[in-house]
Amino acid sequence: MDLESLDGLQKQLLTCPVCLDDFHDDTHTKVLPCLHLLCETCIPKVAKDGILPCPTCRMEHSIASFPTDNTTRDLSDYVVVKTSPTVSCEGRGCNETNVASHRCRPCGEFLCLDCVAAHRRTTVTRNHDLIPLEELRDATDFTAFCHPQTCQVHPGKALELYCTKKECEKPICVTCAMIYHQFHDGHALVDICTVGNEKQEEIKQMVCSVKEKSKIISKVLNEVDDEGKEINLRKDQIYNEIDGVIEILHQQIDRTKETLKEKVNKQVSQKCQRLEEQEMKLKNLKSNIDHSVLYTDKVMSHSNIPAFLQLNKTISDRLQNLTAEQFDKEPWEMAAFGLDCSGVSTDIQNTLSQKMHIWSSSIFPPNTSIQQRRAAIPGEEVVFDIELFTSEKTPAAEEAHFQAMITDPRGDILPGKIKDGGLQNGKFSIRYVPMVEGAYKLELTLQNKTFASRQFTVGEGNTSFVEEVSEDSRDLKTVSADDTDMKEFPEGEVPKLPEQIVTNNPEIFSTIRQIRFFLDKQTAHKEVTVTEDGTTFTNNQQGVVPKSSVSHPNRHKKFKGARGTHVFTHPGRYFYEVILEMKVVAPLQQNNIAFEIGIARKSSIDNKKYIEGQLYAWSMIGAHHPACDAVCVHVVRDRKVLLHKVLVKNQVDEECRIVLGFLLNTDAGTWEIYNSEEGEKLCIVKNVNCDEPLFPVVSGYNSSQVQVTANFVTGHQHAPVDE
Repeated sequence: MDLESLDGLQKQLLTCPVCLDDFHDDTHTKVLPCLHLLCETCIPKVAKDGILPCPTCRMEHSIASFPTDNTTRDLSDYVVVKTSPTVSCEGRGCNETNVASHRCRPCGEFLCLDCVAAHRRTTVTRNHDLIPLEELRDATDFTAFCHPQTCQVHPGKALELYCTKKECEKPICVTCAMIYHQFHDGHALVDICTVGNEKQEEIKQMVCSVKEKSKIISKVLNEVDDEGKEINLRKDQIYNEIDGVIEILHQQIDRTKETLKEKVNKQVSQKCQRLEEQEMKLKNLKSNIDHSVLYTDKVMSHSNIPAFLQLNKTISDRLQNLTAEQFDKEPWEMAAFGLDCSGVSTDIQNTLSQKMHIWSSSIFPPNTSIQQRRAAIPGEEVVFDIELFTSEKTPAAEEAHFQAMITDPRGDILPGKIKDGGLQNGKFSIRYVPMVEGAYKLELTLQNKTFASRQFTVGEGNTSFVEEVSEDSRDLKTVSADDTDMKEFPEGEVPKLPEQIVTNNPEIFSTIRQIRFFLDKQTAHKEVTVTEDGTTFTNNQQGVVPKSSVSHPNRHKKFKGARGTHVFTHPGRYFYEVILEMKVVAPLQQNNIAFEIGIARKSSIDNKKYIEGQLYAWSMIGAHHPACDAVCVHVVRDRKVLLHKVLVKNQVDEECRIVLGFLLNTDAGTWEIYNSEEGEKLCIVKNVNCDEPLFPVVSGYNSSQVQVTANFVTGHQHAPVDE
């Protein structure tokens, strides 16, 4: 670390925020549940009515027996060696003015040359590890600075064991084990290093999770800052527009000019205040996370296991709370307001107040909802119902100069017609008459910035309704429509199919073509991982991707997944299994997608980040389902829900494992999905077009919220393998 980093480290972790004195042995440094530090003597100065507000983050804690941080002295010695030209001798009976030349690792003391000589003469200490200060100044960790932790009940006895009984859960010495922690009283003793290593691994995983959250917060903070700057830039633009119009109208509109500016300032103030509130909350959360990570790194960066275990529960509780704490991942406000000055030149005295006013929008893109009333057919009007909400989930009732633009299959962009009445209580409708079959896209824009969009299909291939919200959070959403027969069945009401698994049916299994295929690592999207053997897919990037692989000409640019190395062709039956494992790291937001498994023609794979809704593509989707508040698997075709099954609760650390079997019958045009371990047929998809080869595909999303692993099992050990 450089001197500036050490100075910051000392201020955060070695100085009491109340008395501003450095922590030392006599102060008994206490660790609050928020992982900030405080002198034990300063606690009564801050506490009031049994409540202790943290002087650093203002988080309130009930007065309790806070754990002592026995690692602070280790860090203090580290900083002293790194920053001070000389270090005082700590040898017993030695003059403190003597300059230390070595440090005894077992004793945890700095020693001068005389004390070093005495150390080497004494039988008890002659074999102690003495480290020259020159070596310590180059140390990169705290290992050499650890102070031995001994039993408080039996001074001098080393803490060698750990009692796992729930009422204890603490390091103990051998004497305590024999007297107070006997097996017949329910105590269980484990080697302290074994427990320490296990607990450290658990904390490391938590640290990784909160670090990822800190990165997301940093990204949102940057966006909040950018939007705040954009608001102020927009303010200047509107000022110029106002001044230009006012200059033409001279004195007649001077008073109106000032009124308009006041309205602008009011809108800017409100928006900036909202962004400042969000920024303050995010910075506070990030500060808490960063401090907790810093403190945890400090505690775990050396081998002082007993000291660490005394803090383990406090650190674990704090990191779990930080991981679970929710926050909005986009700015609460947009730089979306302007000057409306159309038609000012006529009858200015009577119409000035009506023709010139400041409009402003507080639309929060993630809370935008777009629903399609019915299937789209060429030549017939299709209607989209749109609901706009603020970051506080209240209807966006303000007038907003947004536009609805629709891109047809030929790439032509045409406006959608807003139904009579416009925006009312945050709701309005868009009408459009498509003329040709194919894939369309509806985009809602505000000041040339798209804040919501939706894909829809006209004619053949119109399978399900897919909604995308905002450019930065495009996650697939399955939307039910009131005017269609698309209904989402509760899990227990999904129609049951014959429960006969493929692998247990010799008549079926004997007709299956046993193609052994792998996942194509070269063409997989850069943000996902395919193992070297091509059998396992994960929804995040692991390790360093070779430049040659990143630049592969056939690598998927949009589709966030991988395809198989072999294709399924007509005629024949094909069966393969996918061992799917998921773990929720942070709760998915409403309707966010986790994974997709399917089959598709090559031309349908890399058009979007998923294949759902594409022509000649069939898939099952794993996504957050609001009604279940869980990650559910869905299969939707022809506006009917064929499968809806809960996989895992949308809660931190929830996990699931399921073995899915897929049987493609190219002769009958069917794709059957099984729960292999339960011997259950989940659903059957009909009218699968197998005229051209179909690739098996898998994709994954939102890796910071959910970890997805898909292991493909292909071929069969008792059947000839067609390579």
